[in-house]
Amino acid sequence: MSDTLAVIAGKLSAQAIRIMGLGLGSNLPGRVSLKIAPSVLSHLSSQARKGVVAVSGTNGKSTTSGLIASIFGAASQKIVHNRQGANLLTGIAATVVDASNWTGNLDADYCLFEIDEAALPLVAKEVKIANIVVTNLFRDQLDRFGELDTTAKLITSGIAVNSSAAILNADDPNVAQMVPNVERLFYGIKNLATESCGETEGRELIGQANTSELSYCPSCGNEYEYDLLVYGQLGHYRCSCGHRRPEPEVYAEDVKVHATGSTFKLHYNNQSIDVELNLPGTFNVYNALASAALAFKLGLPSDAIKKGLCSYSTLFGRSERVNLDGKQILIQLIKNPAGASQALQAAARDPQGKFLIALNDNYADGRDVSWIWDADFEQLAGCEGPFVVSGTRCNDLAVRLKYAGVASEKITIEPSLDRALDQAKGLCSGEQILWLLPTYTCLLELQKIFKARGTPLAGT
Repeated sequence: MSDTLAVIAGKLSAQAIRIMGLGLGSNLPGRVSLKIAPSVLSHLSSQARKGVVAVSGTNGKSTTSGLIASIFGAASQKIVHNRQGANLLTGIAATVVDASNWTGNLDADYCLFEIDEAALPLVAKEVKIANIVVTNLFRDQLDRFGELDTTAKLITSGIAVNSSAAILNADDPNVAQMVPNVERLFYGIKNLATESCGETEGRELIGQANTSELSYCPSCGNEYEYDLLVYGQLGHYRCSCGHRRPEPEVYAEDVKVHATGSTFKLHYNNQSIDVELNLPGTFNVYNALASAALAFKLGLPSDAIKKGLCSYSTLFGRSERVNLDGKQILIQLIKNPAGASQALQAAARDPQGKFLIALNDNYADGRDVSWIWDADFEQLAGCEGPFVVSGTRCNDLAVRLKYAGVASEKITIEPSLDRALDQAKGLCSGEQILWLLPTYTCLLELQKIFKARGTPLAGT
């Protein structure tokens, strides 16, 4: 009875929030439901016929979850998914409450949850998670998480709660050495085609600053050496003591990354699939590999995996493409050095791209914005531009761009995101793309701006 009351209360609160235009109802309804019945998340999620799968890690959680959802759809699997990205305990509870009927019955084959690293141990105590995908480990919001080993311990403890099977990035040494006592499946990149290694359309990408996290051999403590460095600390690493990168069972070969997409051959268990991914950046190749690895482990058919990857429709603010007033805009959330560097690399591959970069320092962004000095903005020095910078810390961005080698006359400072969007949009002509790179609360503000202009972003 208490579960039914919790579901009713959660659904009514969600409806009220949406009717009053106060948001999407992606968190508060979960808080309400859990207050009435603390076990409601456990009881509802346990109704998934084939179990619960989760995605965690520093970067790529939303996109990897979205790709998994696309594969599930191609395989005709019914899922419950926190698509809006509310990845704390209350958001996940709100998701299952919204998906259930009024009497608390859930009709789903799988529950698919993107879960914040710090929330994973808490969610795992409420939800029996069968498989957990870990994307990568980079510094992110130091004022919230602390150093990287804290994040690693949080994810490790979350996996340990249910001895969940772990789908791990073999190319990230900080991830690959995790949870040796549970079932593990590794994924990684075998090689990059020459087009992906620093040159595009005849011009060399400038910068390539090192955004890696120092990674040490768990056997002897020495720092790793690399035979192939993809980006950050991701690649083919080895130690003088003999410890090395585990051989991935799921891997991508002949990876070719272009300005707005990539192609590669996906391999698993003597199967080979040609993938055309409509997402920019090498980081999205890893997201695709992570989702495919989970799908293979679950026994989903190869044709569904290929269809799900190749037909993927982006999530809110994650390589999302929109058309506003006839202008093509590509929106990519940036939030830490590694993720921003990869987004900037993708943008730098577009020789005619225009740029709007927005930086806030609200709590959800992380108060400490010094991370922009570790992000590889130097890659933009060779771009034609111009550049519009916005947000509460737009002046910091302008200084960072100048130090990166961008000429002052190419930089326009406009604190108002609404006006900045108009200025940047006005710079584009024909088929030119406006690369819109916002931090999290800037993205939320842009969500309202686009909706007010009759072009709602995904999930709104």
